[in-house]
Amino acid sequence: MWLCHHEGLRRIEPSVLKWAGQALTAAAADYRNTHGHQPTSITDLSAATIVRHAMLVFEKRNARLPSPGARRNVTHLIEHLHLYLSVRTTDTDWWAHDTWDLRADPRIPQREHEPGHDQSVKIGAITPDWLREGVRFWLRTALDAELLRWSSAVERARDMARHFGAFATEHGYADPALADDPAQLRLIFTAFTEYLRSPAAAATPDKPLTPSAIDATQSYTQVFYTFMVDHAPEAAAATGNPRWLALTDAHTRLWGPAFRARRANRVRELSWYSTGELQQMLAYLDVLAADRGTLVALTHPDGTASIIKGLGDPQAARIWLLQALTGRRASEILMLDHQPLQPIPGAERPTDSDDPDAFVAKLRYQQTKVDDVTPTILVEQAVVNVVTEQQRWLTTTYPGLTPKYLFIGVKQNLAGRRPRPYASYNLSLAKLDNIHGLTDAAGNPLRFTQTHRLRHTRATELLNDGVPIHVVQRYLGHKSPEMTMRYASTLAATAEAEFLKHKKIGAHGVEIAISPSDILDMTQLSARTDRVLPNGVCLLPPLKTCDKGNACLSCGHFATDITHAAELRDQHTKTAALIELRRQQYRQRTGRELTDDNVWIRERLRELNSLQAILERLAADAGTPESAISGAGTFRRLPLHVIATRGAHDSALRKADPRADA
Repeated sequence: MWLCHHEGLRRIEPSVLKWAGQALTAAAADYRNTHGHQPTSITDLSAATIVRHAMLVFEKRNARLPSPGARRNVTHLIEHLHLYLSVRTTDTDWWAHDTWDLRADPRIPQREHEPGHDQSVKIGAITPDWLREGVRFWLRTALDAELLRWSSAVERARDMARHFGAFATEHGYADPALADDPAQLRLIFTAFTEYLRSPAAAATPDKPLTPSAIDATQSYTQVFYTFMVDHAPEAAAATGNPRWLALTDAHTRLWGPAFRARRANRVRELSWYSTGELQQMLAYLDVLAADRGTLVALTHPDGTASIIKGLGDPQAARIWLLQALTGRRASEILMLDHQPLQPIPGAERPTDSDDPDAFVAKLRYQQTKVDDVTPTILVEQAVVNVVTEQQRWLTTTYPGLTPKYLFIGVKQNLAGRRPRPYASYNLSLAKLDNIHGLTDAAGNPLRFTQTHRLRHTRATELLNDGVPIHVVQRYLGHKSPEMTMRYASTLAATAEAEFLKHKKIGAHGVEIAISPSDILDMTQLSARTDRVLPNGVCLLPPLKTCDKGNACLSCGHFATDITHAAELRDQHTKTAALIELRRQQYRQRTGRELTDDNVWIRERLRELNSLQAILERLAADAGTPESAISGAGTFRRLPLHVIATRGAHDSALRKADPRADA
């Protein structure tokens, strides 16, 4: 009780505490009957033994077994109590415990800001014994030498217990070397691969491990054995098992080349939200932020309205909005300092600016994935508004706290010293996913839990707006340009798809015999800006020159599509107005009319006729006209058409503007 109060760890339900006390009394009595003396400490009893007696006490008192929820509550309290007593009241080294918990044991190596602070390494769950002690030595050394981060250690221990440990236990392997013959060793790990592909290795029988999960498990296992080969003498001494000395070079090549042939070709496809999709999702943030049970009215894109009960998690709504505004990873937003904003050096912050795109401050985030990267980005007033709103909410909701982080955990964190865990954030987003029913253009459900798509969306939009690669790289916190170039590749594919989906129309509205893909290749391969027109593209071969000036509209090499309709209509209006202006000026100067056979008027009328024919043809062929129009005259981007993410960031800016609801 003192520890929970002093460190602000958790609340304890009095009835559960009483139940745990009765279980301790029963477990101590059983220990006395077995050993002939009282236990000197609770740590003499195992947590599993105390939990078992808790079930017996409950059944004896109520003539039934406890519910799953009640069992979970008392088990968690007993395990928590046992862990803290074991760690805080003994001289045992931190790595000798079967559970490694950062909250219980500050001796464990960790970073100042650890995104996986709420996760534990369950060494005791690994079987057989030789593998458990080997993994203990491996992860202990890796954490001490900073070869692995905490989150990686959690993942390695979990996968070793679930996969290789289960396989070794099932087959009865009692020797770390597994086999002295290299050929037999390879056959064992071929069988392990077969096991990974079987339903036995799956979390659920109908959902086998994915190829990437199998690759990762094979990689972890190989890294483990390679490490143990390199540290065989130390491993034998630390584990007390001399058989680690029997490892050979064959253990550094557990699988042959055939098992790794296609591994490098598996690249995860980058996906983003279109502007329309993001606008729909932003509207549902009000449901997430509203108090639990409060009715929220929403108007859907099809014009229908609905009333939805709020979920009562404004922190999660602001985290998601900040991800959309900045393109940061979830962990980087979850671990923001309570005061994350910095002034821009040498710049005076604007006070009453109406420009939503103006940068007004720097946001300092926690970069835990890539080293040697400056963890600050320029942000607009909208980001400042969200940060200020969250600070105000913390002050109002928890007036006695001086939190270290901007977003704090809501459970087992009474002192506000730890950031909001990702698991808690993801759970709130999953609740929102279960009620919204939003879909993309293909009918696939939109998922708030897919927060990394917000990063892809922001990156794609920055590149689409012409921001240089090295600037986008620095903004995203990439150490090398290779990852940033993946977004550039996605942008190119998107631009090509947008170009090809529109039918090309020539001068006077005639059909273009050249295929759309060939037109794209012609404009791209020429790489010349004189082939890009504000209202279309020029199909003149690269080696030929044009001496027609601006007579493109009546030229057989001219091509355009529906995306340039607004520019063409504007050109038609301005040309007609220019003709009327020139006729009026000529009439005032000479007193005569400027007739249609005038050389200048004749060419302008040809343009008007071509424009009219093109517009009529485009209108006839347009099934659903584009809502957003963009020209193609951007330097070295041939052709630049409407990208589906254009305007996504503006939508997020408007959502964060407090004046938007006024």
